[in-house]
Amino acid sequence: MYRNNKDLLGKSWVIIFSLQLLLGSPLLSSEPNINPGSDSWINQLELRPMDLPSQVKSLDELIEISLSRNSELRARYAAWKSSEETENTISSLPDPTLGVGYFIEPVETAQGPQSAKISLGQTIPWRSKIRAARETREYQSIQSYEALETVNLSLIREISSLWVEAGYIQSQTSIIAAKIALSRDLEEILSIQYQSASISHKKLVEVQIQTLQLENDLRDIESQFYRLKVKLGSILEIDYPLPDDFLPIQTVQFLYEFSSGEVSSDHPRLQGLEAMVQETRARKASAQAAYIPDLKIGLDYILTDKKVANGVDIAGSGKNPLILRAGIALPLWNWKSKKAEVKASEWREKKARALLDAESSKLAQDYDISQSMLDEDMRLIHLYEDQLLPKAREIEKVMQQEYIGQSSDVFSYTMARQHVLDLQLVLIKAQYSAQLHLAELSYLKGK
Repeated sequence: MYRNNKDLLGKSWVIIFSLQLLLGSPLLSSEPNINPGSDSWINQLELRPMDLPSQVKSLDELIEISLSRNSELRARYAAWKSSEETENTISSLPDPTLGVGYFIEPVETAQGPQSAKISLGQTIPWRSKIRAARETREYQSIQSYEALETVNLSLIREISSLWVEAGYIQSQTSIIAAKIALSRDLEEILSIQYQSASISHKKLVEVQIQTLQLENDLRDIESQFYRLKVKLGSILEIDYPLPDDFLPIQTVQFLYEFSSGEVSSDHPRLQGLEAMVQETRARKASAQAAYIPDLKIGLDYILTDKKVANGVDIAGSGKNPLILRAGIALPLWNWKSKKAEVKASEWREKKARALLDAESSKLAQDYDISQSMLDEDMRLIHLYEDQLLPKAREIEKVMQQEYIGQSSDVFSYTMARQHVLDLQLVLIKAQYSAQLHLAELSYLKGK
């Protein structure tokens, strides 16, 4: 037995050479990972969330802070990075197998008794199987990235809408406060006139009712602004209400110029579904490749003792044979399940293609509707800015002159001033609606 061990150690170079022979090819492919984007907002997700300032000064600053602090976006980012890593789990070759056998009863041969055997085996899959598996993981990674992009776009749209709403609320507050001031002044004057029996009680009560309604409208707007701060605080993920001065006064500058265009084929919702189509095709190729047998190769190294005759070793005996094995793994069984997997892959591809077509149609429809509503808002804005408001201001000036000349009463003059403010409320509402549609169009274009 000692001599057998000595022979095994002395001939270990044969085993080492055999390992190098079988494992000389690379086990892992060197294909680069998919990295669809390197935007700054993605890089920021690698860092800790940004601290919340006491006040934001611009929409861009608010978006940057919100994207950095949003947990849903970070979860999508982690899912994408995880799917990127799974691409590296597909190796070109599976692990080899190493076995050792010991002959309980040595097998006598012309070279001597064989006492042990060392076997090394390697399965070499068909290249199309590896390629299909790698493509499947690659397109899954793309889908994860496009899901991340979709959440990013949705957050930008939501934050932009809240920013515009804040400006709209502040503009409403300013105009309604001016209407309340006019109504109170008128109420005070009419109260004096009522005491002198110059006007009817009905006229005084109507103005009092108007004041009460305007004050209630102002409280409603304050409640609306509180709800806005709650929504924004949820996006920023803070446990306390946003301070009143977190958003600057007059946040929104209403813009009338915007870029025209259409839904981009690079929209992440479309790109994600396109990657799904490609994934189903890769799965189908993998199912079809299951019919192809894998190649199996191996080495058997048999330890042989020297042959002994009359207590003397026979010269030339005791050689350790090295056997090269080759074969294939025959896919003889489970043909029905393999066929079913191919069929299932075909149906999955049809489903993914139908979803892509439906999503493309929906995005185009939403874009056309938003564009039409924006055009409607722009017509209304131009109508009020170019015609209705100038005419109302003309009437206000005329009523002012008549009031000064005492040919008109204070009630008529105040109502003319109130009418101008009412038209301004309608105008800022149309401007607010237009900005919401601009944010929607930007989202639909994938920007």
